[in-house]
Amino acid sequence: MRAHRALAVIALFACAHTVAAESAGTGASLERLARVAELYRDSALGFACRETITYSGGETGRIQFAYIFIHDEKGRFRDFRTWRTGTTKEQRGNEVDPRDYQVPRFLESAYLWAFIFRADRQPLHEFFGLGTEVALDRPAVKIGFRPKGKIRGGLNDWTGIAWIDSGSGQILKVQAWSPEAWNRKVAREADLKDAPGRPSSWESKPYDIETIVTDFSIVKNGMRFPGKVTIDRSISTVLGGVREWPTREREVLHVVQEYSDYEFYSVRTTDEIERFVAGTGALGARPAP
Repeated sequence: MRAHRALAVIALFACAHTVAAESAGTGASLERLARVAELYRDSALGFACRETITYSGGETGRIQFAYIFIHDEKGRFRDFRTWRTGTTKEQRGNEVDPRDYQVPRFLESAYLWAFIFRADRQPLHEFFGLGTEVALDRPAVKIGFRPKGKIRGGLNDWTGIAWIDSGSGQILKVQAWSPEAWNRKVAREADLKDAPGRPSSWESKPYDIETIVTDFSIVKNGMRFPGKVTIDRSISTVLGGVREWPTREREVLHVVQEYSDYEFYSVRTTDEIERFVAGTGALGARPAP
């Protein structure tokens, strides 16, 4: 089973090429993306916004939170949900957990996809060039990523694709799966390829796959922030024979997390952001809130 799973993960980018740190001119070199990741770490404590979570599939509901980033007791960045925003603990009040309000599934830190590309986390991943495409009406370079070596929770526990703005180097979109969900996806696609040659009575085992898509659609001074997260979980069975509809699908869960009403307490200028990403300038002290 372990060997089968390893082969399935390897199949992720079978036709891709490895992204080199020195891939100049693409707007998406690993060195440049590491600088973009530093910008996100620099800005994490400088904004607040409203998060609206809508969900369906089984239970149906909608709830809103105030959403900010904090340093936890271990000095790590993490998101913090409460009922009101504020720059101090007294202003923002107590933390709330969506699970306490029957939210069945949510992405805890949409903002932190960028940290996959941090210089200290790049050795924990393999990166692959997947060509070009338009995302959010912008020309983009597609970069695949997957865990390298041992999977470490919170550090390299996702497999997916990032769409990177060809000009600015900013992240436009991320589509991701857990390694287990990705392996199920690869196996399902292999069954789909073989299904036309199988008897019409044949059907695969059911595949339970969750896909998470994050759009970085909010722009401030040329830097992009999450605007929407979509989580879709479905169970599908591949059917044998030549068919118009080769699968039987059942949606288990559909969740939308939307981010609005951004308030920036401190933000760097467009010129400062562009120079830093290009490698021609350094980040000075963060501007005061």
